Amino acid sequence: MEAEESGLDQNNNFYLYCIFRGIPDIESNPGIDRQNKTFFLSHQNLGALVSSVSRDKYNEDALEKSLQNIEWLTPRVRTHEKIIRTAMENHSIIPMRFGTIYSDSKKIIDILVKGFKEFNDYFDVVDGKEEWGIKVYAENDAGSEEIAKSSKEIVDLDKRIAHMPPGKAYLLKKKRESLISKFRTNYLKNLSNSIYKTISSWCIAGCRNKLLGRNATGKNMDMILNSAFLIDKKSFDNFKKNLDKLALRHKPSLILFELSGPWPCYNFCPEFNVFKEE
Repeated sequence: MEAEESGLDQNNNFYLYCIFRGIPDIESNPGIDRQNKTFFLSHQNLGALVSSVSRDKYNEDALEKSLQNIEWLTPRVRTHEKIIRTAMENHSIIPMRFGTIYSDSKKIIDILVKGFKEFNDYFDVVDGKEEWGIKVYAENDAGSEEIAKSSKEIVDLDKRIAHMPPGKAYLLKKKRESLISKFRTNYLKNLSNSIYKTISSWCIAGCRNKLLGRNATGKNMDMILNSAFLIDKKSFDNFKKNLDKLALRHKPSLILFELSGPWPCYNFCPEFNVFKEE
């Protein structure tokens, strides 16, 4: 429904999920508070997907306290993401950060007015495109076999170890382990760069994000690439086939690929001037 038809409560704040372009084709769903349903505010060909929220519970001070409560935060983050993903089914969108709240619906419409050209220029670029995430992991022994074959130093050590009794070979084996570990860091870095460069050649744009540790990923493997790519929706099938071939080629080297998406273009949204001015 449009803002004029929504019966807005003047005692509420307004939670902004995303900005979109075109005639609204977005199903109304329960919003972030699971009580008030989503609706849209509009200006010409731009829309803002919002929902009303309690001014007492969703203000700057209350939200800052609530963000420390993981039991409160987790389901609301999921709702935020679900609403955004629903909106992107039929629209290119500009996703907002969790907790983007305004005290007045007119302020949101004012953003659409002031950012009209900037938003439309962006939508001209991303219409028909979507973001996909690719994470690449290395198992504990990844690269060890390749390094052992390619390093003259390790090849020579292996020859010496092969002709020694186990007791005397102990120190050389420890040295070998140390060299493998040392070379492995550089090997995985070069491998990550090569994989990223290969995938980027299939895409409109790509970016690399911060690597996550094992505690964050929950995997008993090291993340060697955390990346996002912007692709044309029509080319996704070819993109996926190429990625499957690349993953299969690296599987014997104990390298795991993880594809996720489609996502809103989080990594390819510019910092819009209209938000800097707030």
